[in-house]
Amino acid sequence: MVKLIFLVNLIGLAYGWYYGRPAPDLMTRGGVWPLPQAVTTYNNFTHNIDPASFQFTINLSNCDIIDKAFQRYMTWMFPFKQRYMTWMFPFKQGFPTGTNKSSITLTQLNVIVNKCDNGYPQMEMNEQYTLVMDPSSPTATLIAEEVWGALRGLESFSHLVFKGANNNWFVKTATIIDKPRFQHRGTMLDSSRHFISISLIKRNLELMAMNKMNVFHWHLTDSESFPYQSLKFPEMSAQGAFTPMHVYNQSQIKDVIDYARLLGIRVVAEFDTPGHMGAWGLGRPGLLASCYSDGNDLGYGPDGKTILSNIIDPTKQENLQFIKDFFDEALHLFPDNYMHFGGDETIDYQNSCWLNNSDISAWMKNNSMANNNTQLLNYYLTNLVKSVQNVSSTAKMIFWQEVLDQNVAPNSSIAHVWKGGNYNASMEEMFNVTRDGHLAIYSSCWYLNYIKYGAVWGYDNSTNFFRDRGMYYECDPTGFNGTDQQKSLVLGGEVCMWGEMVDGTNLIPRLWPNAGAAAERLWSDPAQTKSANAAWPRFHEHRCRLLARGYQVEPPNDPDFCYDEYDPVFQAPTPPAMATTAVPTGAQTPPATTVSAGAQTSPSMNVSTGTKTMTTTTVPTGGSGKIEFAGIVLLVSIILLLL
Repeated sequence: MVKLIFLVNLIGLAYGWYYGRPAPDLMTRGGVWPLPQAVTTYNNFTHNIDPASFQFTINLSNCDIIDKAFQRYMTWMFPFKQRYMTWMFPFKQGFPTGTNKSSITLTQLNVIVNKCDNGYPQMEMNEQYTLVMDPSSPTATLIAEEVWGALRGLESFSHLVFKGANNNWFVKTATIIDKPRFQHRGTMLDSSRHFISISLIKRNLELMAMNKMNVFHWHLTDSESFPYQSLKFPEMSAQGAFTPMHVYNQSQIKDVIDYARLLGIRVVAEFDTPGHMGAWGLGRPGLLASCYSDGNDLGYGPDGKTILSNIIDPTKQENLQFIKDFFDEALHLFPDNYMHFGGDETIDYQNSCWLNNSDISAWMKNNSMANNNTQLLNYYLTNLVKSVQNVSSTAKMIFWQEVLDQNVAPNSSIAHVWKGGNYNASMEEMFNVTRDGHLAIYSSCWYLNYIKYGAVWGYDNSTNFFRDRGMYYECDPTGFNGTDQQKSLVLGGEVCMWGEMVDGTNLIPRLWPNAGAAAERLWSDPAQTKSANAAWPRFHEHRCRLLARGYQVEPPNDPDFCYDEYDPVFQAPTPPAMATTAVPTGAQTPPATTVSAGAQTSPSMNVSTGTKTMTTTTVPTGGSGKIEFAGIVLLVSIILLLL
């Protein structure tokens, strides 16, 4: 019994609560996420900071990226919608223990950037920055070689700012020297299975910037729909999208690219070929191969043998020309030097759609391929590579790893690794890809669309299966037993949000803040970020920070709270005012019409604040009487005024 009491007390000391879990209030004040490479905090010294008088300055003029960033961060640092009362932090972690409160107010942050980049961010962008704060000075300094580093430094500075009791603001005094561990830190969104609005895509971009992620991988098309507007081939979206409303036109796409630029985020488009092309065929008859069951596939149609077409017919020259022309347009629309060309899961269709198709199999035999459909895949990819290189000699091609597994990958292609049911298996995939000399991007561990229960952001259970639990914080893209040369080929990783069960209603809470666990793994020094338990107080504060900024991010851990909980304004529906219509004497009274109050009131969400507003539409009466008389009086009054 004594041993049990001792164990319970020991757990309480370790985790801050006697249930063996972190205390609900266990969070830092002014903790930076992701953890910077080097931080000096001056014994937790803090400055006062006054939102009304604080200002940013910069040594350059007409630098739109920094100018717009200053506007954003004044809002993000001081979200005045917070409903802090004069509570005095009921839990012990309310104000940092041992904090030295200062009488000095930090009045400004001077940003020094060597050059302002008017272009778009690329893989090679420099995101390094140095933030210098002196406990005795009212001025802080942020130094960066490029604007991209300045953006990351501004985000870190905003994390140092926190709200104390009695509506006072403080900034944790720190000097930070920082740069990312990996160049490629991305989030993939699939907007073809369920359409995601432009406003939500932008909100996700903002959350990416708040976590220092720098690649938006946009999975635009798939078997189910083709929502991308091609000006060369408008019939593709006209026939392949769910409806005309479920289409991204090119002005909207450019808007996303330009907004991402202001946040230091690259937009890498994915057009998945030669498989996952079902919706392509709706707007391009003859593009896809007709597929036939060989007894091992599920048949569709009256004969029970035909299966849905989902892969291109590469034996037709007109199809190869179409692919060339399509990517010619896409490569000019998207300014990034990298584009994702898919290539996954084609093996599921190669037999049914190529070998079982008599026309294609005959073509293969006539071209010395016999029954080797891998040679046909290689033929298609070889033509694809030539088409891309003819358009842009600098374009880098990313493929899902199957293209490399089948030994048909073009030279210098980048492998996007997604296979491996558990961490060890995924590390074998990374080992194999890098052993063959390919650059690699890792995603196997970070499929956040999987529905799971528990603290999946940082912990694992004994099964070690990704579909069962998360390990988001514990996965490392270079965790395989390879050489230093192999590990140098790892560009980074991406969090993936596939859209089969995700749309605008659950995108943000499903993705955030858990994606932040991968963000720290991709940015921070692994030697300093080994423990999810040690990271939790900062992660807890970061989740509360995102919540205070107006983003509906779900709880990632055990029971806890934020001082500013998500609480959208509620307004009950009210019936619209009913207009009165005079009925002439002796006229037949029209039948009464009952209008449902709920049908006339439409709630709308303000995406920038998370608050709801009610818009009421009054049904026109169409009568005469008082309304017509009032209109005549108004018209006469206007005429008299003009005279």
